[in-house]
Amino acid sequence: MKRLLISVAGLSLITGLTFAQMRDVPPGHWAYQSIEQLVQLGIIEGYPDGTFRPNRTMTRAEFAQAIARAYRNIDQRLVALNRRIEELANRPQGGGQQVDTSALERQINELRAQIEELKKLNEAIQTLQRLAQTFQQELAGLGVDVDTLKRDFASLRARVEALEGKEEKFKMSGDLTFGVYGAHSIDARDVYTLNRTTLGPGQFLEAISVPHELGLTFSGQINDEVTGSATFILGNYLPYVGGSGKSALTVVPFPLPYAISNTDIVIWEAFVKAPIDIFGAKVDLTVGRYPAKITPFTLQRIKPDYYLNFPRYGDGAFRVDGGALGFNFDTFRLNLWAAQVNQQSNNGVFNTLNFQNHNSNTVISNSTTSAPMEQFAGARLEFDAIRGEETNLTVGATYYAAGIGPGRDFIFVPSGVVAANIDRVDVFGADIKAKFAGFNIGVEYAQSDFLNNTNRVLNTDNWALDANLGYNFSENLGITAGYREVRPYFAAPGAWGRIGYLYNPSDLRGFYAGVNYAASEDLKINLTGTFLEGTGRVANGYTTGDELIQVLAGVDYRLSDRWNVSLNYEGVYWKLGSLLGSPKPVWNYFTLGVGYNLGENTALNVLYQILDTDGKGVGGVFSGGPAAGKNSGAVAATTLSVKF
Repeated sequence: MKRLLISVAGLSLITGLTFAQMRDVPPGHWAYQSIEQLVQLGIIEGYPDGTFRPNRTMTRAEFAQAIARAYRNIDQRLVALNRRIEELANRPQGGGQQVDTSALERQINELRAQIEELKKLNEAIQTLQRLAQTFQQELAGLGVDVDTLKRDFASLRARVEALEGKEEKFKMSGDLTFGVYGAHSIDARDVYTLNRTTLGPGQFLEAISVPHELGLTFSGQINDEVTGSATFILGNYLPYVGGSGKSALTVVPFPLPYAISNTDIVIWEAFVKAPIDIFGAKVDLTVGRYPAKITPFTLQRIKPDYYLNFPRYGDGAFRVDGGALGFNFDTFRLNLWAAQVNQQSNNGVFNTLNFQNHNSNTVISNSTTSAPMEQFAGARLEFDAIRGEETNLTVGATYYAAGIGPGRDFIFVPSGVVAANIDRVDVFGADIKAKFAGFNIGVEYAQSDFLNNTNRVLNTDNWALDANLGYNFSENLGITAGYREVRPYFAAPGAWGRIGYLYNPSDLRGFYAGVNYAASEDLKINLTGTFLEGTGRVANGYTTGDELIQVLAGVDYRLSDRWNVSLNYEGVYWKLGSLLGSPKPVWNYFTLGVGYNLGENTALNVLYQILDTDGKGVGGVFSGGPAAGKNSGAVAATTLSVKF
């Protein structure tokens, strides 16, 4: 952590010196493109002398003058547009007399034209905000109150969004999705799928499941300041997958495939948002069942199904019942919340938040039943230490306390009970995101402490760290490299990765690297390698002699405007140095995907995966299937989704 703080301080110093030396803005700087965009939108008419000369080196003062002038232009146009839309929206519609349909049509077209104008202004406001952040010192030198300017920009954006909302106060949207899942064995063998289930009876026509789901979303402007949204889902998909989040704990023998159950009705989310004043500060209040997501290590939901692509389950957000307060102090953002989880549906609990990794879990005492979170409260703080399009630095900090009920145990599966009589878990997190000299930097650290009341029962070997660095050589080629270590007793309701069918892997550490290459607009290639070893921190856990390599390779190709195809490979290669003879189990997964675009709101996806593993005489988790030797099979899945 000390090295991390030194790096951040150095990054801040270098960035400050860079801006101090930039008296002129050379051609090719992103600010030229932003000004050109404002000119094209008709917000400003060139630079202060009335011309637009993108090949001329401009001073920062000239840019600042253009920004201030563009702001005044937008403000005047918004006032005029607001007045005009009010006139059109409140124009009498006939008052019981015969309606002039041609006049009504003209009015509707006028309103649509005004809304399109507002969308352009909203885009311009976002551009000006980025410019104002970069040229803050110059604007202040001109006597422009930058903080007031930023607040005015935010106010203008809110006015744009409010005016756009006048077009339609209430909206309804929905989606209808059907899935078909089938599996079969190869050479009469079974295998563990990436859903961490077995194949089933063994033939395609004996292992077919057809889940379906209808989702309806109602949203609208309740009044000038309050908005609301609610989503209801009807179908058998949630009962099919056993809830919206996947368990990370790996337990063998693995269960049978997901099974079709009764149709369920669920309130997926339903919340209202409203601005309130707290000691003169504007605070965004959210109340109801709303989405909650922070970072991969602290709070993020695992997608419940690898094979079927149903909407709304890939966003990584849990749905919680409670309230949240969002404070925005320009460079500081603070979010406070308190919520309850484990929501019920007609078929039981559909949403759980478990403190677990692939080897560890909180359980009810003297039972194998998982003990999920019941309620939690916490805070998330973000600080923009450096703002800019080309150089930026954001630091985040997270803390929350979660109640899991009285008398729970935390179990590390290979060695047994580690901590008993737990009723609370505290999660701490810190993260950094930065962009500097073309590099993208990301660091996340998290810790989970298990407590009985206020006494810490387990607070060692319970942390996780991920640090990565990325660089784009061009628009077509980028690389990423990083280091990750997850200690054996770190357990949180997060989603920090997958190795084969092992979700949220722990007790491992090592490096990873990847490359993404776009050979053309139609052809994209990616390759990632992960090289891990055991931490050697606990008895019966992974030792430093236990090693694994994960290889991910993929090719995506767009055949036409409607057809696209992908081919992906995942290989997991173990070396179990802690076992006699150092066996080397191998897991192989070959996946062919085909997508067909049936229109703007309709998509058809087909997947076929061949699974081939060899436990090399090692059973249990390392086998890749029920047998300690060869395991093989295949899965086919089709998803048809329509949005309306």
